[in-house]
Amino acid sequence: MLAALRIRLFSSLLLASVLTGQPAHAQDASQLDDAYLAELRTEHDALRARIQQWPPALQAQNAQVSAALRAGNRQEAQRIAEDMARQEPANADIRLFLGKLHGQQGNMAAALALFEQSIALDPDNKWAYVNKAGTQAERADLPNALATTQTLTARFPGWSIGCNLQASMLDALNRPHEALDAFEKAVRAKPASALILTNLGNLQRRLGRVADARKSYEAALRLQPGYTLTETQLASLPQ
Repeated sequence: MLAALRIRLFSSLLLASVLTGQPAHAQDASQLDDAYLAELRTEHDALRARIQQWPPALQAQNAQVSAALRAGNRQEAQRIAEDMARQEPANADIRLFLGKLHGQQGNMAAALALFEQSIALDPDNKWAYVNKAGTQAERADLPNALATTQTLTARFPGWSIGCNLQASMLDALNRPHEALDAFEKAVRAKPASALILTNLGNLQRRLGRVADARKSYEAALRLQPGYTLTETQLASLPQ
């Protein structure tokens, strides 16, 4: 179940893996649909705009972080970012980035603490909650991951990405009927997402509702024709 959950948590690993707001890359990015990618691009653009308002010296350090990451030197990137955090203790973006760096290096406790600090500084950054919940799930702390998604959906009730994340946590906690309700809520929310419709179909299939699963997969493909993840699931349905 945790492996399946990770597939639905790509966004927690993808968002702005470099502080400069350059497009991120991840092994499973191909699983993301147009809706997720558009949301990530929106946040990327917003982050880039925020960085442009930083003092010139901080922007220069940010460029050094980017260069260190391109060179594969995560330790140097982390050293510079930690210095930036000391200079700008109220900057939520820097703490969010530092959390991602720690998480990529397997230091999940430090990552979680930094995500919590980022949320405290900027409770309106949706993706900080996504990263926090993803880290909690990676630590197999599913009850607290669910609680984080509940905070997220309470603050942003119409955001389908958050609703999908909450549904995925319920599913991972073996609460399939609550997960089904949450996935259906996610489908009604915005942005419309082929990935979310596919997640709904997968759960319907596991619950023995094959006809409903087929309808969900077909709806996903109407929304995003050629979406490989859905095509694979639909093709594997019993006739």
